[in-house]
Amino acid sequence: MDRRGGITEIELECMLLDENAEAMALPFSLLEKITHNFSDKLEIGRGGFAVVYKAMLENEVVAIKRLSNTYMYEREFQREVECLIKVKHKNIVHFLGYCSDTQGNMENYNGKMVMADVQQRLLCFEYLPKGSLDAYITDSSGKLEWRKCYQVIKGICEGLNYLHQKRILHLDLKPGNILLDEDMMPKITDFGLSRCFEDGT
Repeated sequence: MDRRGGITEIELECMLLDENAEAMALPFSLLEKITHNFSDKLEIGRGGFAVVYKAMLENEVVAIKRLSNTYMYEREFQREVECLIKVKHKNIVHFLGYCSDTQGNMENYNGKMVMADVQQRLLCFEYLPKGSLDAYITDSSGKLEWRKCYQVIKGICEGLNYLHQKRILHLDLKPGNILLDEDMMPKITDFGLSRCFEDGT
């Protein structure tokens, strides 16, 4: 893969299937294409400063997190990318890449045309079809049997232990930030408030 020229849908799909693939910069045009120009129909989640979209590749599905108010949350974006690049664990969401794009657009401002920088900050992850844990612990009809509850708890603990060994503090662990795959394996996500510490600090 040529990192300078961006990657294609097929290459992104290969990265998704390869647990050891390194996360990399992704072109905005690719993320725009696979979300059908960030269609409302593909929206699967919304938080305080981001919207998450389900994105269709040729044979696979990924999730795209698009930050809003990017000037305000630039630090959170950088922290999240920094932490996610360092981690590879079965109980941490598989991070595929990021997009940090800024383009100048001509806009009308008080009757004058001005050049305005438009920032795009996005993250790309594996798509986890069962959604977040909070849906299963607040919905009495979706109650998990004890064996599954134990496996979820154990997986979260293993993921946290791994993060702490890597000297990463999540700082926002809650049921909404635990996603579940098709086998109900928990995966920790949303590292926007996390802190990565270097050895000796």
